[in-house]
Order: sequence, then C-alpha cells, then structure tokens
Amino acid sequence: MRQVTCMCETSFDADLPEDVDLDAQGEGALDQILKGDFLAVTCPNCGARLKPELRVHLVSKKRKLDIVCLPELERVSLYLGSASIPEGAEAVVGYAELYERAKILADGLDAETIEIMKYLVAEKAEDEAPDAEISIAYAGKKDGKLQFHVSGLKEGEVAVLPLSPAIYDKTFADKTETKKEAPFDRVFKGPYRSIRILAVDEA
Repeated sequence: MRQVTCMCETSFDADLPEDVDLDAQGEGALDQILKGDFLAVTCPNCGARLKPELRVHLVSKKRKLDIVCLPELERVSLYLGSASIPEGAEAVVGYAELYERAKILADGLDAETIEIMKYLVAEKAEDEAPDAEISIAYAGKKDGKLQFHVSGLKEGEVAVLPLSPAIYDKTFADKTETKKEAPFDRVFKGPYRSIRILAVDEA
C-alpha cells in the first residue's frame, strides 16, 4: 500500500506497486501504461481520478529490462547523481518517458537506437529553429514508418516526423560504434540514457 494525496487534500492508502515484474504480468502492465491506467487510482472522497507520480521499479528478464521510473520531482537529483538507482538499472523520469519506453517495447524496438534517432531528429529541428526549446518523443508506428513528435518548433504545436524503418535498421547496425562517439558516449554513460542529459551539460 502507498499513500496518495488528492487535490481535495484527502490522503488515503492505495494498492499501488513499488516493484513490477513484467514477465509475471504478461502484457498487462505495458497495456496499462499505454492506456494511461498505470498507477491510476480514484479518490474515495471526491471521486477524482488520480495518476500520482511515484517511484516504481520495472523488471523483465525476458526483455533484459531493469528500469526505475522516478517522479519528476527527482529529476534534478538524478542529474546531480544523488538519486538512488539500483546497480545496473536504468532510469526514466515521469510518466511521459515511461510511456515512451512502453511504446518502444510494444513495437519491438531497441531503446538506445531510438534515442540516437531522437538526437538526429533534434539536430535537424534545431537547425530550423536554433532558439527554440526542442523536445523529441517516439510516438509509435504508423503506415509502416516510425513516428516522432517534435515539440517547440511552433508554440502550442507538435510536428510529426515519420522515418523509414530502413533508417532504424541502419542506426541499429551502427549502434555499437556510434555509442563510442560524442555526444553518445555521454548519453549512454550513466543510468539516465536520454539525450535530455546533454541539455544539463550545456547549462
């Protein structure tokens, strides 16, 4: 049981897991994440549907997966290296990053390859809008192509960039060498293997 506090100031205990074995749950937990139902509870006082940001540890031996999802409030401590992450585990921050990882898993793709592709997409977007704060997210497959959402090019708008599976295949084939090169040697250095870590280095 974990304690949750609603916006109506009601605190209550909810049956929410701290550890999730994806192998034991089949596709159930992944489906819950993709549907937006993971860690969702209803306030017994006001009836509001809540999605509290709580730390949760997800593992899957079958997928060689060991991920700790941290609440957004722990992002800074993660960047500073003070967040508690089990040895060998990877970190994601917030529900959006957990959703993206679930989408990658559901589509049978390699997360590191997708992260490299996100960097290449970000570079192209920053060439078009050098002063914009660009963010990239993998959004799934559509019409045989990999869809990436690009935010920040225009206020309030999200651009959709479809990329060919051939680009993914080439990126995957070159991944081992690519990871040795800058800036990817930094991206994949610690438990938080995201291109967002590069913005911290630049700050």
